[in-house]
Amino acid sequence: MTYQLEARAISSGYGTSLIIKELSVGVAAGRITALVGPNACGKSTLLRSIARLLPLASGAVLLDGADIHATPTKEVARRLGVLPQSPVAPESITVGDLVWRGRHPHRRFGARRTAADEAVIAEALLATGTAELIDRPVDQLSGGQRQRVWIALALAQDTPTLLLDEPTTYLDIAHQIEVMDLLAELNERTGKTIVLVSHDLNQAALYATTIVAMREGRIVRQGPPEHVLTEETVAEVFGLTCAVMPHPVDGTPQIFPLSRRNR
Repeated sequence: MTYQLEARAISSGYGTSLIIKELSVGVAAGRITALVGPNACGKSTLLRSIARLLPLASGAVLLDGADIHATPTKEVARRLGVLPQSPVAPESITVGDLVWRGRHPHRRFGARRTAADEAVIAEALLATGTAELIDRPVDQLSGGQRQRVWIALALAQDTPTLLLDEPTTYLDIAHQIEVMDLLAELNERTGKTIVLVSHDLNQAALYATTIVAMREGRIVRQGPPEHVLTEETVAEVFGLTCAVMPHPVDGTPQIFPLSRRNR
């Protein structure tokens, strides 16, 4: 299998505290991979480590077969788009100017926007339903609107690989589905490789081709949804008793938690 991104025995964390230790995982090219697991299990740490946002204590991350830490920063930015958890926009910046920043890896220093840049920005805004917000200051938007604008910035970067940390945070259910449908369409239409952190197991099953289930900084199981999302694995990863049943339309596994009242 061809890996777009590969972590080889990486250890990483914050300060002197290692969250993940000697963890290895490969991200298949042209697939959607979802990282799932309980809070503080290492999902975001893994994503930030393979995105080069966190230094490695040991191990290596390969992007298209080359050490990402030995690759020039601008080259990485042309090939790897990242939406971190809870990003912060500069004060008073407008939506249009924020999304324009996604084009920076593709232009020379000081260069003005080109017609091609404008087309990519307009497409990203349209795809995320934020075109009408283009002149609004980002700090005046609702949480859901801001999240969609950040996704537009990631799309405007126009990279073959996207890393998204909880991309549906702050969104209501309708906008969550719109965003996930958008990512699935991009994957199908362009072959874009997408890695996302998700807290919603059912959404992960519906949209991801590969699920990586984590607990306490280690990978418990990885593979297609039907292989990973079993009652036994959900119990091991989350400590949750559940029933797993096929989705009525496409047959993907869906999780139904069982409380003490309905066991």
